[in-house]
Amino acid sequence: MRYIHFSNSEQAPQPGDPNYSKLYKIESLMDMFTDSMCGRTEGAAPGLANRVVKNCIEKANIIGQGYHVYMDNYFTSPALFTDLFQHFNTAACGTVRINRRELPKDIMKKNPEGVTNRGDMQFRQKDAVAAVVWKDKKNVNLISSIHDFSVGAVQRNVQADGIFQRQEIPCPQMISDYTQYMGGVDRADQYIQYYVFQHKTLKWPKRIFFTMIEMLKFDAFRLFLASPHHQPGPGKRPTTFLKFSKAVAAGLIAGYTGGSVRKGRPSLVPVDDRLTQRHLPGSFGNKSWCNVCHMRVKNNQQETRRQTKFGCLGCGKHLCLPECFTVFHSVKNYC
Repeated sequence: MRYIHFSNSEQAPQPGDPNYSKLYKIESLMDMFTDSMCGRTEGAAPGLANRVVKNCIEKANIIGQGYHVYMDNYFTSPALFTDLFQHFNTAACGTVRINRRELPKDIMKKNPEGVTNRGDMQFRQKDAVAAVVWKDKKNVNLISSIHDFSVGAVQRNVQADGIFQRQEIPCPQMISDYTQYMGGVDRADQYIQYYVFQHKTLKWPKRIFFTMIEMLKFDAFRLFLASPHHQPGPGKRPTTFLKFSKAVAAGLIAGYTGGSVRKGRPSLVPVDDRLTQRHLPGSFGNKSWCNVCHMRVKNNQQETRRQTKFGCLGCGKHLCLPECFTVFHSVKNYC
Protein backbone atom coordinates (compact mmCIF):
# COMPACT_ATOMS: atom_id res chain seq x y z
CA MET A 1 0.00 0.00 0.00
CA ARG A 2 2.86 2.37 0.78
CA TYR A 3 4.37 2.14 -2.69
CA ILE A 4 1.28 1.96 -4.91
CA HIS A 5 1.46 5.06 -7.09
CA PHE A 6 0.09 5.79 -10.56
CA SER A 7 1.61 9.12 -11.67
CA ASN A 8 4.51 11.50 -11.22
CA SER A 9 3.25 14.25 -8.92
CA GLU A 10 6.14 16.52 -9.86
CA GLN A 11 4.88 16.60 -13.46
CA ALA A 12 1.20 17.18 -12.61
CA PRO A 13 -0.33 20.10 -14.60
CA GLN A 14 -1.48 22.90 -12.32
CA PRO A 15 -4.89 24.67 -12.40
CA GLY A 16 -5.00 26.99 -15.39
CA ASP A 17 -2.81 24.71 -17.52
CA PRO A 18 -4.63 23.45 -20.67
CA ASN A 19 -3.65 19.90 -19.69
CA TYR A 20 -4.88 20.23 -16.10
CA SER A 21 -7.10 17.36 -14.92
CA LYS A 22 -8.50 16.57 -11.49
CA LEU A 23 -8.03 12.89 -12.32
CA TYR A 24 -4.33 13.24 -13.20
CA LYS A 25 -3.20 11.03 -10.32
CA ILE A 26 -5.02 8.01 -11.78
CA GLU A 27 -5.98 9.06 -15.31
CA SER A 28 -3.49 6.82 -17.13
CA LEU A 29 -4.66 3.80 -15.15
CA MET A 30 -8.33 4.61 -15.82
CA ASP A 31 -7.61 4.86 -19.56
CA MET A 32 -5.97 1.43 -19.49
CA PHE A 33 -8.90 -0.13 -17.62
CA THR A 34 -11.44 1.51 -19.94
CA ASP A 35 -9.65 0.12 -23.00
CA SER A 36 -9.70 -3.36 -21.43
CA MET A 37 -13.44 -3.37 -20.54
CA CYS A 38 -15.63 -3.40 -23.58
CA GLY A 39 -19.13 -1.77 -23.56
CA ARG A 40 -18.77 1.70 -25.11
CA THR A 41 -17.88 2.11 -28.77
CA GLU A 42 -16.69 5.18 -30.68
CA GLY A 43 -19.32 7.91 -30.64
CA ALA A 44 -21.68 5.87 -28.46
CA ALA A 45 -22.04 8.37 -25.61
CA PRO A 46 -25.23 10.20 -26.80
CA GLY A 47 -28.26 7.98 -26.22
CA LEU A 48 -26.11 5.23 -24.73
CA ALA A 49 -28.67 4.23 -22.07
CA ASN A 50 -31.46 3.76 -24.64
CA ARG A 51 -29.24 1.70 -26.91
CA VAL A 52 -28.12 -0.56 -24.07
CA VAL A 53 -31.74 -1.38 -23.09
CA LYS A 54 -32.87 -2.00 -26.67
CA ASN A 55 -29.79 -4.09 -27.40
CA CYS A 56 -30.47 -6.27 -24.35
CA ILE A 57 -34.09 -6.80 -25.43
CA GLU A 58 -33.01 -7.67 -28.97
CA LYS A 59 -30.25 -10.06 -27.84
CA ALA A 60 -32.69 -11.75 -25.43
CA ASN A 61 -35.08 -12.28 -28.37
CA ILE A 62 -38.14 -10.99 -26.47
CA ILE A 63 -39.32 -8.24 -28.84
CA GLY A 64 -43.08 -8.30 -29.37
CA GLN A 65 -43.77 -10.93 -26.71
CA GLY A 66 -45.28 -8.65 -24.05
CA TYR A 67 -42.49 -8.90 -21.50
CA HIS A 68 -42.09 -6.52 -18.55
CA VAL A 69 -38.61 -5.13 -17.92
CA TYR A 70 -37.27 -3.27 -14.86
CA MET A 71 -34.33 -0.88 -14.78
CA ASP A 72 -32.67 1.73 -12.58
CA ASN A 73 -32.62 5.49 -12.99
CA TYR A 74 -29.59 5.56 -15.29
CA PHE A 75 -31.66 4.02 -18.10
CA THR A 76 -35.20 5.18 -17.26
CA SER A 77 -36.82 7.94 -19.32
CA PRO A 78 -40.34 8.64 -20.65
CA ALA A 79 -39.03 8.64 -24.24
CA LEU A 80 -37.51 5.16 -23.87
CA PHE A 81 -40.61 3.70 -22.16
CA THR A 82 -42.89 5.11 -24.88
CA ASP A 83 -40.64 3.72 -27.61
CA LEU A 84 -40.52 0.27 -25.99
CA PHE A 85 -44.30 0.21 -25.53
CA GLN A 86 -45.14 1.32 -29.08
CA HIS A 87 -42.46 -0.43 -31.14
CA PHE A 88 -41.21 -3.35 -29.02
CA ASN A 89 -44.51 -4.41 -27.36
CA THR A 90 -42.53 -4.31 -24.12
CA ALA A 91 -43.68 -2.56 -20.94
CA ALA A 92 -41.18 -1.15 -18.47
CA CYS A 93 -40.84 0.19 -14.94
CA GLY A 94 -38.00 1.97 -13.21
CA THR A 95 -36.83 4.65 -10.83
CA VAL A 96 -36.24 7.95 -12.61
CA ARG A 97 -34.07 11.02 -12.19
CA ILE A 98 -36.22 14.13 -11.76
CA ASN A 99 -34.23 16.08 -14.37
CA ARG A 100 -35.29 13.79 -17.24
CA ARG A 101 -37.20 15.39 -20.11
CA GLU A 102 -40.98 15.01 -20.47
CA LEU A 103 -41.58 14.29 -16.78
CA PRO A 104 -44.49 16.01 -14.95
CA LYS A 105 -42.52 18.80 -13.30
CA ASP A 106 -45.25 19.60 -10.75
CA ILE A 107 -44.52 16.34 -8.90
CA MET A 108 -41.04 15.41 -10.15
CA LYS A 109 -39.18 17.97 -8.10
CA LYS A 110 -37.42 18.21 -4.77
CA ASN A 111 -40.44 19.14 -2.61
CA PRO A 112 -43.68 18.34 -4.47
CA GLU A 113 -46.88 19.67 -3.00
CA GLY A 114 -48.92 17.17 -0.99
CA VAL A 115 -45.97 14.80 -0.43
CA THR A 116 -44.76 15.60 3.08
CA ASN A 117 -45.52 12.64 5.35
CA ARG A 118 -44.52 9.00 5.03
CA GLY A 119 -46.99 7.25 2.75
CA ASP A 120 -48.00 10.39 0.81
CA MET A 121 -48.02 10.03 -2.99
CA GLN A 122 -48.95 11.81 -6.20
CA PHE A 123 -49.68 10.23 -9.60
CA ARG A 124 -49.66 11.54 -13.17
CA GLN A 125 -50.43 9.81 -16.48
CA LYS A 126 -49.48 10.57 -20.09
CA ASP A 127 -50.51 8.05 -22.74
CA ALA A 128 -49.12 4.66 -21.65
CA VAL A 129 -46.68 5.99 -19.04
CA ALA A 130 -47.69 6.57 -15.41
CA ALA A 131 -45.53 8.58 -13.02
CA VAL A 132 -45.51 8.58 -9.22
CA VAL A 133 -43.68 10.25 -6.36
CA TRP A 134 -44.01 8.49 -2.99
CA LYS A 135 -42.71 9.54 0.39
CA ASP A 136 -40.80 6.88 2.34
CA LYS A 137 -37.86 8.10 4.39
CA LYS A 138 -37.21 10.25 1.34
CA ASN A 139 -39.01 10.76 -1.95
CA VAL A 140 -39.03 7.85 -4.42
CA ASN A 141 -39.71 8.68 -8.10
CA LEU A 142 -40.82 6.04 -10.62
CA ILE A 143 -42.41 5.83 -14.03
CA SER A 144 -44.06 2.74 -15.51
CA SER A 145 -45.90 1.57 -18.61
CA ILE A 146 -46.91 -1.58 -16.71
CA HIS A 147 -48.96 -0.15 -13.86
CA ASP A 148 -51.95 2.06 -13.13
CA PHE A 149 -52.57 4.05 -9.95
CA SER A 150 -53.15 0.98 -7.74
CA VAL A 151 -52.06 1.30 -4.12
CA GLY A 152 -51.02 -1.42 -1.68
CA ALA A 153 -49.11 -1.32 1.60
CA VAL A 154 -45.64 -2.05 2.94
CA GLN A 155 -44.33 -2.77 6.44
CA ARG A 156 -41.97 -0.25 8.02
CA ASN A 157 -40.37 0.19 11.43
CA VAL A 158 -41.68 3.48 12.84
CA GLN A 159 -40.19 5.03 15.97
CA ALA A 160 -42.51 6.46 18.61
CA ASP A 161 -41.22 7.53 22.04
CA GLY A 162 -37.94 5.71 21.43
CA ILE A 163 -39.68 2.41 20.57
CA PHE A 164 -39.79 0.93 17.07
CA GLN A 165 -43.02 -0.69 15.93
CA ARG A 166 -44.04 -2.30 12.63
CA GLN A 167 -46.67 -0.28 10.81
CA GLU A 168 -48.38 -0.53 7.44
CA ILE A 169 -47.61 2.38 5.12
CA PRO A 170 -49.59 3.00 1.88
CA CYS A 171 -47.40 2.30 -1.13
CA PRO A 172 -48.02 2.44 -4.92
CA GLN A 173 -48.16 -1.02 -6.46
CA MET A 174 -45.55 -0.06 -9.06
CA ILE A 175 -43.02 0.59 -6.28
CA SER A 176 -43.83 -2.71 -4.57
CA ASP A 177 -43.37 -4.56 -7.86
CA TYR A 178 -40.15 -2.70 -8.64
CA THR A 179 -38.74 -3.71 -5.26
CA GLN A 180 -39.73 -7.34 -5.91
CA TYR A 181 -38.42 -7.63 -9.46
CA MET A 182 -35.33 -5.43 -9.40
CA GLY A 183 -33.08 -8.41 -8.60
CA GLY A 184 -31.40 -8.14 -11.99
CA VAL A 185 -30.77 -4.41 -11.69
CA ASP A 186 -27.16 -3.41 -10.95
CA ARG A 187 -26.12 -7.07 -11.01
CA ALA A 188 -22.45 -6.18 -11.45
CA ASP A 189 -22.45 -3.88 -8.39
CA GLN A 190 -24.35 -6.55 -6.45
CA TYR A 191 -21.76 -9.25 -7.22
CA ILE A 192 -18.82 -6.94 -6.58
CA GLN A 193 -20.05 -6.21 -3.04
CA TYR A 194 -20.18 -9.90 -2.11
CA TYR A 195 -16.42 -10.51 -1.87
CA VAL A 196 -15.02 -7.01 -2.15
CA PHE A 197 -11.49 -6.07 -1.14
CA GLN A 198 -11.34 -2.47 0.04
CA HIS A 199 -8.15 -1.82 1.97
CA LYS A 200 -8.58 1.06 4.39
CA THR A 201 -6.97 4.15 2.90
CA LEU A 202 -7.47 7.90 2.84
CA LYS A 203 -5.92 8.17 -0.64
CA TRP A 204 -8.76 8.41 -3.17
CA PRO A 205 -6.69 7.11 -6.16
CA LYS A 206 -6.10 3.85 -4.30
CA ARG A 207 -9.81 3.44 -3.58
CA ILE A 208 -10.58 3.91 -7.28
CA PHE A 209 -7.83 1.44 -8.16
CA PHE A 210 -9.26 -1.30 -5.95
CA THR A 211 -12.79 -0.63 -7.23
CA MET A 212 -11.56 -1.06 -10.80
CA ILE A 213 -9.79 -4.27 -9.80
CA GLU A 214 -13.12 -5.62 -8.52
CA MET A 215 -14.84 -4.59 -11.77
CA LEU A 216 -12.18 -6.38 -13.81
CA LYS A 217 -12.55 -9.47 -11.64
CA PHE A 218 -16.31 -9.57 -12.26
CA ASP A 219 -15.84 -9.02 -16.01
CA ALA A 220 -13.33 -11.87 -16.04
CA PHE A 221 -15.81 -14.10 -14.18
CA ARG A 222 -18.53 -13.43 -16.78
CA LEU A 223 -16.11 -14.18 -19.62
CA PHE A 224 -15.00 -17.34 -17.80
CA LEU A 225 -18.60 -18.59 -17.62
CA ALA A 226 -19.11 -17.84 -21.32
CA SER A 227 -15.87 -19.48 -22.45
CA PRO A 228 -16.37 -22.78 -24.32
CA HIS A 229 -13.16 -24.02 -22.70
CA HIS A 230 -14.55 -23.72 -19.16
CA GLN A 231 -17.98 -25.32 -19.40
CA PRO A 232 -18.86 -27.49 -16.36
CA GLY A 233 -19.91 -30.58 -18.29
CA PRO A 234 -23.06 -32.70 -18.04
CA GLY A 235 -24.70 -32.70 -14.62
CA LYS A 236 -22.27 -30.18 -13.11
CA ARG A 237 -22.89 -26.60 -12.06
CA PRO A 238 -20.82 -23.64 -13.28
CA THR A 239 -18.21 -22.34 -10.87
CA THR A 240 -19.42 -19.73 -8.39
CA PHE A 241 -18.15 -16.18 -8.06
CA LEU A 242 -16.76 -17.09 -4.63
CA LYS A 243 -14.67 -19.96 -6.03
CA PHE A 244 -13.53 -17.78 -8.89
CA SER A 245 -12.51 -14.99 -6.47
CA LYS A 246 -10.54 -17.47 -4.35
CA ALA A 247 -8.80 -18.79 -7.46
CA VAL A 248 -7.84 -15.25 -8.50
CA ALA A 249 -6.49 -14.51 -5.00
CA ALA A 250 -4.52 -17.76 -4.93
CA GLY A 251 -3.06 -16.99 -8.35
CA LEU A 252 -2.00 -13.49 -7.29
CA ILE A 253 -0.45 -14.72 -4.05
CA ALA A 254 1.40 -17.46 -5.98
CA GLY A 255 2.71 -19.20 -2.87
CA TYR A 256 3.88 -16.07 -1.03
CA THR A 257 2.48 -16.06 2.51
CA GLY A 258 3.41 -14.46 5.79
CA GLY A 259 2.81 -14.94 9.49
CA SER A 260 3.46 -17.88 11.76
CA VAL A 261 1.86 -21.31 11.68
CA ARG A 262 -0.19 -22.16 14.74
CA LYS A 263 0.89 -25.42 16.33
CA GLY A 264 -0.82 -27.67 18.83
CA ARG A 265 -4.02 -29.64 19.11
CA PRO A 266 -6.82 -28.09 17.00
CA SER A 267 -9.98 -27.02 18.78
CA LEU A 268 -13.03 -29.25 18.27
CA VAL A 269 -15.35 -26.23 18.53
CA PRO A 270 -15.28 -24.01 15.44
CA VAL A 271 -14.60 -20.33 16.13
CA ASP A 272 -16.25 -17.58 14.09
CA ASP A 273 -13.95 -15.74 11.70
CA ARG A 274 -15.09 -12.47 13.27
CA LEU A 275 -13.30 -13.46 16.50
CA THR A 276 -10.04 -14.70 15.03
CA GLN A 277 -9.13 -12.93 11.80
CA ARG A 278 -7.81 -9.40 11.33
CA HIS A 279 -10.59 -6.85 10.83
CA LEU A 280 -10.41 -3.18 9.90
CA PRO A 281 -13.18 -0.57 10.09
CA GLY A 282 -14.35 1.22 6.96
CA SER A 283 -17.25 3.14 5.44
CA PHE A 284 -20.04 1.51 3.41
CA GLY A 285 -21.25 4.87 2.09
CA ASN A 286 -24.89 4.17 2.99
CA LYS A 287 -26.38 4.07 6.47
CA SER A 288 -27.98 0.96 7.99
CA TRP A 289 -28.77 -0.40 11.43
CA CYS A 290 -25.78 -1.35 13.56
CA ASN A 291 -25.74 -5.16 13.70
CA VAL A 292 -24.93 -5.33 17.42
CA CYS A 293 -27.52 -2.71 18.41
CA HIS A 294 -30.18 -4.36 16.22
CA MET A 295 -29.63 -7.83 17.68
CA ARG A 296 -29.58 -6.54 21.25
CA VAL A 297 -32.85 -4.66 20.77
CA LYS A 298 -34.34 -7.76 19.15
CA ASN A 299 -33.34 -9.84 22.18
CA ASN A 300 -34.51 -7.18 24.67
CA GLN A 301 -30.98 -6.46 25.90
CA GLN A 302 -31.19 -2.73 25.14
CA GLU A 303 -33.94 -0.27 24.22
CA THR A 304 -32.59 1.72 21.28
CA ARG A 305 -30.58 1.03 18.17
CA ARG A 306 -28.55 3.31 15.94
CA GLN A 307 -27.83 3.69 12.25
CA THR A 308 -24.28 4.09 10.96
CA LYS A 309 -22.43 4.14 7.66
CA PHE A 310 -19.36 2.54 9.27
CA GLY A 311 -18.61 -1.07 10.03
CA CYS A 312 -16.44 -4.04 9.10
CA LEU A 313 -15.99 -4.37 5.34
CA GLY A 314 -14.61 -7.89 5.72
CA CYS A 315 -17.66 -9.13 7.62
CA GLY A 316 -20.09 -6.96 5.64
CA LYS A 317 -21.72 -5.66 8.86
CA HIS A 318 -22.64 -2.10 9.80
CA LEU A 319 -21.27 -1.41 13.29
CA CYS A 320 -21.10 1.64 15.56
CA LEU A 321 -17.52 2.82 16.11
CA PRO A 322 -15.73 2.03 18.31
CA GLU A 323 -17.90 0.24 20.90
CA CYS A 324 -20.00 -2.14 18.80
CA PHE A 325 -17.13 -2.82 16.37
CA THR A 326 -14.97 -3.98 19.30
CA VAL A 327 -17.76 -6.04 20.88
CA PHE A 328 -18.63 -7.76 17.58
CA HIS A 329 -15.03 -8.93 17.08
CA SER A 330 -14.23 -9.88 20.67
CA VAL A 331 -17.38 -11.24 22.38
CA LYS A 332 -18.78 -14.57 21.23
CA ASN A 333 -22.34 -14.09 22.54
CA TYR A 334 -22.72 -10.34 22.17
CA CYS A 335 -26.52 -10.45 22.02
